[in-house]
Amino acid sequence: KEQCGNIVEIGVARGMTTRFLAEHLIKEGLHESLQLYALDTFSSFTSIDLRYEIENRNKLMSDLRGFEYNDFGRWKSNFAAYSFVTAIQTDCSEYNYSAIAPIKITFLDVDLYLPTIKTLPKVYDATVSGGVILVDDVLEDTQYDGAYEAYMQFCEERKICPKIIGNKCGIIYKP
Repeated sequence: KEQCGNIVEIGVARGMTTRFLAEHLIKEGLHESLQLYALDTFSSFTSIDLRYEIENRNKLMSDLRGFEYNDFGRWKSNFAAYSFVTAIQTDCSEYNYSAIAPIKITFLDVDLYLPTIKTLPKVYDATVSGGVILVDDVLEDTQYDGAYEAYMQFCEERKICPKIIGNKCGIIYKP
């Protein structure tokens, strides 16, 4: 029997994907039976994650800027009409995902290596059998290729065959 679970979006930026998911859940009548959790720092990348990219992955700070515009209060007010959407302001690599388990679907879009590699095992452990994790920006040789490196490493460590869908989304099915 397939297990039910919540939907988790990690790295929400302006919330365009969150809005798409919320509207889809309403249209399909699923919004009354599950929660959509939206996790983000709501203040860009952490200094530890940025420093790692610069010192260990030879990235330039100027290439890693661009998400400072986010504001937690404004984001929450934009989603006030969606009672099934819960925004959580946190560092995704430190969050306890068992607090929002069971998880059925996760969309992980944090771009950088450290938050991706630290988050994947935690989310995987909180994901139900038959659940799926989607990792965005799984592309080599780009400014945000940390997600690629982390995804490939996680798959290798867990003996999961990496699979890219579309042109940049790594997918992990939990048996």
